[in-house]
Amino acid sequence: MKKEIIKKMCVLGDGAVGKTSLIRRFVYDTFDDIYITTIGSKTTAKVLHIPFGNESIMLKLQIWDLLGQKGFAKLHVSSFKGANGVFMVTDITRKETLDSLEEYWIPKVQSLVGNIPFVILANKRDLMRKAKFTQEDLREFASRYNVPYYLTSAKNGRNVNQAFYALGRNMMDPRIGKPKFPSRPKIIHPHQIFEGERVEFARIIDIIIDDFCKGYSDFEDGMSVLERQFEMAKLDLSNPTIEALKRALDRLELVEQGIKKREIARADHLKRLRWLEEIQLGT
Repeated sequence: MKKEIIKKMCVLGDGAVGKTSLIRRFVYDTFDDIYITTIGSKTTAKVLHIPFGNESIMLKLQIWDLLGQKGFAKLHVSSFKGANGVFMVTDITRKETLDSLEEYWIPKVQSLVGNIPFVILANKRDLMRKAKFTQEDLREFASRYNVPYYLTSAKNGRNVNQAFYALGRNMMDPRIGKPKFPSRPKIIHPHQIFEGERVEFARIIDIIIDDFCKGYSDFEDGMSVLERQFEMAKLDLSNPTIEALKRALDRLELVEQGIKKREIARADHLKRLRWLEEIQLGT
């Protein structure tokens, strides 16, 4: 009988780098190029059979697809708990998504869950003609941390399975899979406020999400309600607007009137509107 091991992995990176599409390609062998913003996190399961020493291990992967917007500290902290390995995903057509791994995602993972294995994926290999950094840039980046890297395509599946199996093997033997840090990376406090109007929106939305979910015994139950209300309010977390967020807050008040006293639901609504007023809009 094969030995069974359960491991949790997170798929991280900026918005629209293809995290959800990579997971769909690996788990279901399908591709959908319609970009859907992930609210909070989504989980998927997949079993890998990995040769390990003289035996074959049945590795049950719990794959967490995390929201790729900076500023959602509370959501990220909650989702990172118990992670055994990470995909760091970048979009080969956007150089800033590679820089973001070093400036934000790698330090955040190290500060919250320690030195766990990770693999770098430069996604959208099918768009190499539009690439904004080279394979040599990627190789040099990965070598600084002594981790594997893959040029992947969620569209045609190139190197996707190989990348998952590589991380799976590294999670089985963390002595091999742990990255090395040539110099201490910049550690970003999980509640640090980042510059820019979009991230300020994210900070406020993050606080609102946390406040709303406190009304539920299970955080995921609250998140499922939020996801539906955000969708109906047409709140796009990759490009939020005050108007859409106000619509979402109105919907949340209606939901809470069904589980709280009306005056308490109203007070919570007004409190969240005051938080929204903290956002300083540019001209």
